[in-house]
Amino acid sequence: MTTIKTDKNSTVPARVTLALLTSLGVVTLYMGRINMSVAIVAMYHTPPTHDTGHSPKEAHTDVHSLSPAHTTAFCIISNKVNLSTLEETLEEETEVGVNSSTIKGNTEEEQPLYTMALTGTQKGLVLGAFFYGYFATNIPGGRLAEVYGTKRVFGGAILVGGVLTFFTPLAAHAHYTALIILRLLIGLAHGVVYPAMNVMVSKWVPPLERPRFMSFTYMSNTLGTIITMPLCGVIIAWAGWAEVFYVTGGVSLAWVVLWAWLMHDTPLQHPSITAHERDYILNSIKEGTTQHKAMKIPWRSILKSGPLWATHIAHIGSMFGFNLLLTQLPTYMSSVLGFSIKTNGLLSALPFMTQFLGSIVCGVIGDWLLTRHYLSLNTSRKLFATTSLVVPGVVLVVVGYVGCNTTLAVALFPIGTAFSGAICSGHLANHLDLAPNVAGTLLGLSNTLAYMVSMCVPVIVGAMTPNQSLKEWQSVFWLTAVMYITSWMVFVVFGTTKIQPWNYQEDEEVEGQRPSREETKFLKTKEETEEQRP
Repeated sequence: MTTIKTDKNSTVPARVTLALLTSLGVVTLYMGRINMSVAIVAMYHTPPTHDTGHSPKEAHTDVHSLSPAHTTAFCIISNKVNLSTLEETLEEETEVGVNSSTIKGNTEEEQPLYTMALTGTQKGLVLGAFFYGYFATNIPGGRLAEVYGTKRVFGGAILVGGVLTFFTPLAAHAHYTALIILRLLIGLAHGVVYPAMNVMVSKWVPPLERPRFMSFTYMSNTLGTIITMPLCGVIIAWAGWAEVFYVTGGVSLAWVVLWAWLMHDTPLQHPSITAHERDYILNSIKEGTTQHKAMKIPWRSILKSGPLWATHIAHIGSMFGFNLLLTQLPTYMSSVLGFSIKTNGLLSALPFMTQFLGSIVCGVIGDWLLTRHYLSLNTSRKLFATTSLVVPGVVLVVVGYVGCNTTLAVALFPIGTAFSGAICSGHLANHLDLAPNVAGTLLGLSNTLAYMVSMCVPVIVGAMTPNQSLKEWQSVFWLTAVMYITSWMVFVVFGTTKIQPWNYQEDEEVEGQRPSREETKFLKTKEETEEQRP
């Protein structure tokens, strides 16, 4: 990662360049994840099961069942599709018919558009395939980054995903099974990214700076969501759905070039980092990463670690609430608050923007409190865990009792998600506190457990809200609040920031008798620098 020079006497720190580059990588990652959710609105039509008075080529889209990505894309696309009575039809809450054979631009020239005939189940398999693959590679991804470095693992994941994305139109034309396999492979590639990022943070970012760094980079997924939805909708409207995959695949490959050129796995490998910044980083992280490292993952110790399980449980609680908003917020706004599909799409994206902004604010405050020694690291982690788990839980309960006061309900959702952005300054950073040498594996394990639980959210909500009544949704919000509060209590009572013994190789004869590889390189570099001085 190259240091950016600003003038003769100052430079932008290399880790700032790393933060910007990583943030762009996360945005790119989410482009590859969300593009299908948006494009599938134009890619498929539901085969008619009875005589509706429409031709077989006419696709039917139930706009009330669309996800946040679908609703936003549908609204943008509908501005180009020849549907003069769309708004009137939406107000009457009837099913909208979209001509799947043509899309009209400003020139009013008809453009051919291929669509697949998919049932609702087949569509669900296509959309879910990515997440089945993503779920499977979190733990291996962390270990791969610990052994081979984040540069190769993160960059390789985006490279593979970008290349496969180019083949999406071809797979779609072949058969929906080919499309499912392709999305599964992209998910397998992308699943390694976040655990690999944890390894990068352990090697590059001093502990007191991690809240701000992680807030800006890890939460850039919300930026990726907000950017990708309207971008893909515009591309579909002007060029067609196939171009969505060419554009997002091209963006992925462009980012990989920058990553390969600018990224280095450790400060010692950086060719132009200042000696002051290099020494500062290495001295800051040496407590947890410069002793003799474990060559094998100490699974028995990991599975028996109480503080680590407290961190896992906090992550599970936060992911349960996040997925509730991600998958069910549009349904609540439509069925209880009565918003139209167009308004629903815009309001459903607002909480994710406030989550990103809240994360940045909490990261800056967390850094400020730690660097000025107003709080200990342990107290800071638990304070921000309280912010990210308790406040959103309380807000959800309050939302359930404001009834049909839409103004208040719409205002409360973004407030709750803004506080949930404190996750990066709270328990999410705790994997690095406990065992920076295996931080990638730990986050991979935590993500896997959290996804296992949060994948049940749509099923649970569906079972609890058969009639979509306000009382049923109150029960859903209470359940989510219980998940939030319970996970918070476990983390506050059992969590700690103390480095665990199993972070190092469990061999008393080896430990402490010889310096680590990082220490050896560090001392050698300092000696060479001193010898070159006049």
